[in-house]
Formats: sequence, structure tokens, C-alpha cells
Amino acid sequence: MTPQPPKTALRFLRWFCREDYLEEIEGDLIEVFEQQYADAPRWSGWKFTWQVLLHFRPDFIRSLSNHPLIYTSMYRHYLKIAWRNLLRQRMYTLINLSGLTIGLSCFILIALYLQYEQSYDWQHENADRIYRVAQRQEGNVFRGTDEFAVTPEPLAPALQANFPEVEAAATLTVEQGLLYREDEYLSSQLLYADDKAFDIFTIPILQGQGPEALSDPETILLSRSLAEKHFGSADPLGQTLKLNDERPLTVRGVFADPPGNQHFAYDAILPIGNIYYFESDVGRWSSNNYRTYLRLAEGADHRELEKRMALFDDEVEAAYKNLPFRAEFFLQPLLDIHLRSRINMEMGVNGDIRYVYLLGAIGLIILLLASINYMNLATARSVRRVKEVGVRKVMGAERQQLVGQLLGESFMLTLFSFVLAVGLAYLLLPGFNHLLDQSIPFDVVGSGWLLTGLLLTAILIGGLSGLYPSLVLSALSPVQAFQRKLAGSFRQGISLRNVLIVGQFTAAVVLAVSSVVVYQQLQYIQHKKLGYNRDQIAYVPFFSEQVDRKMSSIRSELLAHPGIQKVSVSNNLILNTGNQGIVDQWEGNDKTQNLYCYRYFVDEEFLDLYEIPLAAGRNFSTAFPTDSTQSYLLNESAVQAIGWTPETAIGKSFRDGQVIGVVEDFHFQPMDLKIEPLFLKFRHPQNQPTRFGNLAVKLNTDDLQHTLAFVLGVFERAAPRTPFEYRFLDASYDQLYASEKRLGQAFSIFTFLALFIACMGLFGLVSFQIVQRTREIGIRKVLGASALKLVELLSKDFLRLVAIALLLAVPIAWLAMQRWLDGFAYRIEIKWWVFLLVALPALIISLLTVGLQSLRAARANPVESLQ
Repeated sequence: MTPQPPKTALRFLRWFCREDYLEEIEGDLIEVFEQQYADAPRWSGWKFTWQVLLHFRPDFIRSLSNHPLIYTSMYRHYLKIAWRNLLRQRMYTLINLSGLTIGLSCFILIALYLQYEQSYDWQHENADRIYRVAQRQEGNVFRGTDEFAVTPEPLAPALQANFPEVEAAATLTVEQGLLYREDEYLSSQLLYADDKAFDIFTIPILQGQGPEALSDPETILLSRSLAEKHFGSADPLGQTLKLNDERPLTVRGVFADPPGNQHFAYDAILPIGNIYYFESDVGRWSSNNYRTYLRLAEGADHRELEKRMALFDDEVEAAYKNLPFRAEFFLQPLLDIHLRSRINMEMGVNGDIRYVYLLGAIGLIILLLASINYMNLATARSVRRVKEVGVRKVMGAERQQLVGQLLGESFMLTLFSFVLAVGLAYLLLPGFNHLLDQSIPFDVVGSGWLLTGLLLTAILIGGLSGLYPSLVLSALSPVQAFQRKLAGSFRQGISLRNVLIVGQFTAAVVLAVSSVVVYQQLQYIQHKKLGYNRDQIAYVPFFSEQVDRKMSSIRSELLAHPGIQKVSVSNNLILNTGNQGIVDQWEGNDKTQNLYCYRYFVDEEFLDLYEIPLAAGRNFSTAFPTDSTQSYLLNESAVQAIGWTPETAIGKSFRDGQVIGVVEDFHFQPMDLKIEPLFLKFRHPQNQPTRFGNLAVKLNTDDLQHTLAFVLGVFERAAPRTPFEYRFLDASYDQLYASEKRLGQAFSIFTFLALFIACMGLFGLVSFQIVQRTREIGIRKVLGASALKLVELLSKDFLRLVAIALLLAVPIAWLAMQRWLDGFAYRIEIKWWVFLLVALPALIISLLTVGLQSLRAARANPVESLQ
């Protein structure tokens, strides 16, 4: 048997080679192939293909202008026909364009969001080798986790001294501070760091000195924006600023503003020795007031380093010898911090990988719905071109020409929709940023992978939607085309289209149910009884010894105003406290048990202002001198954890004093955490530093703005060179759940879009079926069928699909929302009527979509149908 060369390579040769060379070249290549096959049959086919490719050069390529597949005039004709078809069927074109454009726009916006969230901290050189050291305090659970981002001061130098793979290790922290220039001051985020921070993070210096400046304790580096705020267009180098109106610092350098996609922000860099508690922390392994970052050598395994960090166990155990928990250090990759770190004491507000996955899934669902809708409509529209295909075949058109024409039209519409979607995404991005509280740049063109992915997505949609109709139509013979024998060819795809419709409505209903549940949970949180009253309360945070010294006169002046009913000062805001400690002394316990207890330091007006009821005992009072240092109020959870009752707790010893009262439980943390043990102690210098805190005022509603201006005026007179601002307690409470609110709004918008696109897909399938059954409808009308019966006939199958989608969506939505609600310690229960609330509108919308199109077909003239 004579060996045969590869058919694909041979066809390619015959396609491009000039006729006057073809016979000679083909003969020579086949002869060489037969000789090579005898020596090495395995490689002969590859060598033949390679020789064919070597002949693909200008000397042997035939004139392309005469080739029927790429004749320029023919393609101009195809474009003209495609344009005419789009204009002739304006309704289909509009629905196709709008549905796909909306879907692609949503997908582009969400892709930009995903790209931005994943880009955090990538601007640093060697970002994949940078790690943050955190610690796990086993047995010390705080806010749902025992992991903390803080570390002691000696850790960074010890890491670099003991482990050669640690190329650099830095100690740093970020705190709010005031920078004064003459009579002007600005509140700024101050990064206190040593010079090793520049070896780890990429901080471009625009002017002056960089890390070398940090060796001088009286130096400060400013960001470009902060330098412009303080000095305008003047040269900032050599200028002097005062830290908290006390310590003079000389500006030695200006650095580029840190980008928004960094997990902590700062406006200025100062030597770490400028922080007021640094000297007392040097060498102390119990001083968890700092953050430690390090850069590993290339190829080093951070997991191995974690194990070797047990070298510091002796120092850590000695530091925590009087505490009932064990601590160990671990490493967090820098690139994981923003999305995957959910530990205590972060320097900024992190994102959440769960929301990234959620929005990514929503984007894919919206795009999938739009693609299904586009394919269904493309299939329905192609039915009307059967005779056109027959005429073209009679005129000599080849099948590949017809496939190319129909696919080309699909690609043209898809790419046009893609261009519209990019423009629409650009216009919608500011609103999208506002919805998600982000600063996402429009960087489609600048991101190669994103632009390539979006283009490939558009091309894939165009190819899939146009391939099936083009293959079916081009396979028809002219006789079949003129006899309209298309229905049998397409019937095998009906079940697939039905599955797609069910999938569309299932996804849309899941989103709709989720949107309702998210809204109900947020309403529940906002209206749940917290155990205190937050209405008509404003507060002013302060961090000033001047305010503390004048607190008595400030309180008297405020209470003298008719618009202010009550005044109270506490160290922490009632909404959210980060003050927790261990109690091991109470009556009946001889340091054998430990109680993790949150702490508030308050005045005698605290309970009265917030209307927190007492379960037993009395409140703090200045009439009892011992209340200022030796008296405690416990909440019901603390009493229950100890084993007392509110009544029996009164008078019992607790820590260094005694219990004088028990308050009813109130929510002092977000709703994802349960109410835990809490004690309240009098705000006094012997108990807690009093230079910082929150002054809250209960307001009358009359002339609110004038009253608030008066409050700020009182503070400004007490501390003239310190900025103050007021905030409303209920607004701060709502801010705790801002991300959930944004999630709910996004759900609502995407739910509407999903239902809209799903209905358009249903419309496409109805249109297709009506075209398929045109003659049947005409015959039934001639035989006396009423319009109502015809609508029922045409609608029931589609409504059955919607009903199936609802049945599938209910368990999926229930399971998904149960998992989301499990993240809240206090949550709603999903009621059965929620599904009914979503199902009825979905059925009504589907009925209108199908019914109106069916009614239009039922009212058509039967004579035209039968012709």
C-alpha cells in the first residue's frame, strides 16, 4: 500500500500554490515523502508539513484577488446585505444589541472591579517576596478570631539577625496625627517607620532625601499632595512642621502619593522614635504596638521560616507568663492581606474575597444570560433567511461562502455591541465606583489580559451564536430551502434552548430572592432593639489633654444650651469597642478561671443618655466617692458567665472593687458578633488615660445646625489649635453595615438586569416558535380557533419552563442565603412568602412577555400565514 502524505497539509498546498507550479512542487514533495517514509515513517508526515510551509512564500502563492473566497467586491456585498438585514428587522436588532450590550457592560465593570481588587500591593518591587508577621494568641479570642496583626518592637531586628534568608525587616505603624504650620494644621495619616521600610516597600522619592533622612529623629517626609496642602507651590524642603503642635520636624523629602490599591494609607513618614510610647517599648516582647514586615531572599520558603521562628518562643512565653494563652508568630503574604486577611488590628479597611467571588459570579451570570438571549434571537432570526440561502445556492454560492457570510454578520453585530459596551462601561464607571465605594480606574486598554479576555469573550459569543444557524442553513439544498424544510433541522435544538431558558430564569430568580433576603436582613439590623437609644445623639471624638483638663467647664457650658438635653463622656464609642482584657478575680474564684471581658470607661451620665436600663443595683454616682475607682457595672452576659444572677451579683467583689449594678445586655459590637461579657468602670485618671474619648450630646430637634455649631465652638475655645468634628450616632451605626448595603443595592440592580435579559431570551424563543408554527396558527384560525385558545396553546409550554425554573431556584436561593446569614450572630429567618413574593412577579412578567407576542400572532391574518 502506497503511503499517503498528510491530507491537511496537501489541501493547504493546493489552496495557496500557483497552478503553474502546483503539479511540479506537489510531485516533488510526495516523492521525497515516500523516500522519508521508508526510512522514518513516524517523522515523515511532520517533515512533509514543514516542507509545505517552507513553500508558502510570495514566489509560489497564487493571486489572491482572483480567489473566490476572498473577493473584495463579494465582501462589500456581504456587508451591505448584513446591514440591510439589521435594518429590516429593527426590533430583533434592537433587542439583540441592547441585551448583549448590557450584559457585556456589566461584565466589563465587574472585570474592572476584580482586576482592581486583585491589584492591591502589586506596585511594590518583589511584592511576592514580602510578608507581614502576625501572631496567633491561642485562647485569646477577640471579635471572632485569635489572630492579631500587631507584634513587639524587638521582633524585626531579631528576624534579620537570626535568619539569613530575611533580606530586610522593618518595624512600623500608622496613626492619626496633627501637623502644624504656623496657625494652620492638618489631620494626617502618619507612618512611623525605620529606614528598612524603604528596603521592603517601593516608595518613589520625588524630591530630597529618602531612607537616609530617617536616621535624624527631627525629620519628616511628606507625600506630594500633603506638601502642596501645606506649602502650595513653594519648595517644602527645609521647612518646619510641628507634630501635634509640640515637636518641630524638618521636611527632608517628598515622595509620590501612595496608590489607592495599597492595604494601608499614609500622608507622611516619620522616624519611628517620634511615636510617644516607642522608648518604653524598646526590647519589650510584650509591646504589641507595631507591625513587622520582611522581605525574603528569592527562593526562600516562608513556611520553613515560620517553623524556625519558634526560636523566639522563650521570649514570648516570658512576656505572656501571667496571661492564660499561648502566642506564636506566623507570616502573611503581602498580596493576600487585602482580600484574605480577617484578623484584628489591621492598619486599614480590607476587602473581602467573598464579595469578589460573589460579584464575579454575578458578572458571569449576567454575561451568560445575555449570551443565551443573543443566541436564541440569532436562531429565531435565521429562520427568515431560508429562501435567501436557496437563491444564493442556485446562483452558485458554496457552503463555506454561506457559512462565512452568516458568521461574519454575527461577528459584526457582536463586535459592534462590544464597542458600545466599552463606551457604556466608561460612562457608568463613576456610578459603579460610588455604588461600591471604590476608585476603580478605567483601564481596559492598558490591561492587556483584560482587553484580550473581553475581545475573546465577544468573539466567542459571536461565533457560538452564528455557528449553529450558519451550519444548518448552509447544509440545505436549494429544493429544501424553497420548500422551507428547516423546521426538522432545528427541532433537535429545541430541548437545548428550553434548558437555556430554564437556566436563565433560575439564575434571575436566585438573584431576586437573594436581593429580598439581603434587604430584609439590613432592615432587621437597622430596626433591631440594641438595648440603647441612638436617636438624636451626636458625638465629638477628641484626643487632647487641653480638652480633658477643661472637661468640667465644657460639660457645664454645653448643658446650659437649650438645644442640649444630656452630655456624657466615655473612652470608647458605644457602637464598637476594641478594649478587652482578662479578669480572674471575683468572689468565689481564686484565679482558677478566666473571664474575657470587654471594658468601657464611662461617666455617671452614660446610662441615662443612651437610655440603657439597669437589671439590678444602681448607676455610678458622684455622691459615692468610691465609685470613681472601686465600683463596677456588669452586663447580664458577664453575670451569667460567672454564674451569678443580677440580684446576687450586687455587692460581690470583682477585680479591685465591687459590683454596684447590673445593666441589661446591649449591642456594643456589630451584629456579626454576639453580646459578650462587659464591665463598665468610672472614667477616672487612676483607671484609664482620659486624654482621649468621645463626648456625646442628646439633642433637641429645634435649630439643630445652630446647636451643633455651638458644640464645636465650645471645643474650639477649649483647644483652639485642635480640629474637631461632630458625627451622628445613627449615621455611624449605618456605616458599620455599609458594605452589606452596597451589596444589597448591587443585588437589586443586577436582579433587574437579569430579569430583563431573561425576558428578552424568552421573547426570542417565543418568536422562533411562532415562526415555526405560522401555518399551524393559520389553519387553526380558519377552523375556528379563538385568539384566547391560540394564546393558551402558544403560552403553556413556556410558562411550564418558567415554573420549572422557579422550582429549581427555590432550594438554590435558600441554601445560598442561609450561608450568607450564618455570618450574622443575629439574623432573620427566611420566610416562605419571600419565594412567593419573587415567584409571582416572575410569572406575571413571563406571562406578559409570552402572552403579548402570542396574541400578536393569533390576531394575524390567516391568509398571509397560509401563503
